[in-house]
Amino acid sequence: MKIKNKDFTIGTTFLLFFSITLLFGQNENRFSPIDSGGFEYTKNDEQNPCISAEEYARIENEISANVAKIGFANRSANSALTTSLSWPLRPAAGFSQCNYHFIAAYVDQNTATTAIQDYNCESNTYDGHQGTDISIWPYAFYKMDNSQIEVIAAAPGTIIQRADGNFDRNCVSNTIPANSIIIQHADGTYAMYWHMKNGSVTSKTVGQTVEVGEYLGVVGSSGSSSGPHLHFEIRTSAASNSYKDPFAGTCNLLNATSWWASQNAHTNPAIFKVSVNTTDLVAPGCPTTETPNESDSFTIPFQGAGLAPGYAKFYIFLREATVGTSVDLKILNPNGSTFNSWTYPISTFYKVSYWGFSKVLPTAPGLYTFQATYNGVTCSKTFQIQNPLGISSNELTELVLYPNPVKDQLHLIGNAIENANYSLSFMTISGQIIRKEQFETRNNEIEKSISVSDFPAGIYFLEVTGPHSKLVKKIIKQ
Repeated sequence: MKIKNKDFTIGTTFLLFFSITLLFGQNENRFSPIDSGGFEYTKNDEQNPCISAEEYARIENEISANVAKIGFANRSANSALTTSLSWPLRPAAGFSQCNYHFIAAYVDQNTATTAIQDYNCESNTYDGHQGTDISIWPYAFYKMDNSQIEVIAAAPGTIIQRADGNFDRNCVSNTIPANSIIIQHADGTYAMYWHMKNGSVTSKTVGQTVEVGEYLGVVGSSGSSSGPHLHFEIRTSAASNSYKDPFAGTCNLLNATSWWASQNAHTNPAIFKVSVNTTDLVAPGCPTTETPNESDSFTIPFQGAGLAPGYAKFYIFLREATVGTSVDLKILNPNGSTFNSWTYPISTFYKVSYWGFSKVLPTAPGLYTFQATYNGVTCSKTFQIQNPLGISSNELTELVLYPNPVKDQLHLIGNAIENANYSLSFMTISGQIIRKEQFETRNNEIEKSISVSDFPAGIYFLEVTGPHSKLVKKIIKQ
């Protein structure tokens, strides 16, 4: 898959805005800085297609041999698909992300080698592209590794080509075969499913039939691929030049009507997902698997790497967000009331984008919700704040602190305590350490008085840590 249009980008912001322009390149990832502080892949061209002329020739020969073998050689093909197409991807069982794909490239309708045009008279394609590239996002390799997005049959038919066992972490143009399936429909047309994950292709063989919606494989990056995506191609014969465009539009010169049972919009603004993170996400680039650094649970006090004490990272992931619109974001309390809210205005068009916001976490225990509403649709994620009153184990559970609330002196007493070195830390409600000291126990006892007279009135946490145990207690300073 190669992309020539300039709209396919990824933007991100943390405390300050910066953007990353991301293009799925098949040549080496040669970055060049741009003024916004992001980076842009070198654009691909017709010299680096996801199916080369040589591979198309091989496919034609394989189709011809297989259809003759199974007795389909004399089957006539109609000039139009008489069975409408269903969407060729679906989430695997248990997948809960709000959206998972975007169109990286449509069929190129302009046959001139120096120009491109998709079915909607726009430029989401590249020279000579004969199919529809459906990319998965975010964390494409993570999704591939965990088999989260499946390829399914868009229409019923007979398998006339199957390949599996090929390397599936490709990022550059190459001659390695893809893991693939080609299905011939009852009307003689063909559907090609390309770039699937190694070892995922259906065990059915050439000559066997499949039903619409039947599992074919998992989205991968095999063959001449630039990252996990499905190259979906429709043609009316074994010849590669008989390809069609299933999308109906003003500039579709290949067929007059849509071949989809329900055609998606050319541009489809939406939220992919939202997440709550312990620190920044890590997206190293093709073919390394991403590290989301997401969490469903936070124990107070919390300190995330690179974040202020008590803060977490709240991410939103968007598709084709429209300039001039905005995203409404909220952190909701367990009772549904608003803990925090803000909006993010869309000032630049990106094909796909992610935005991270450092926000303070709630401190009261309970199940909270982070939600983003865009284009009339809300996407949400729940997260748990753990009870901060007692994270304990072993003998420290017997420690007694009094008085609490305290005004001047806090007393810490315990028996049957392991003789060892211990640390004692006072933290603010946001997790900032304001006092820390070491002490040693003898005679298996702790008997310690601590002055807190210089602390401002408020809520604090006292953490006592030993070699095999830890205790955290909430302290109210009067």
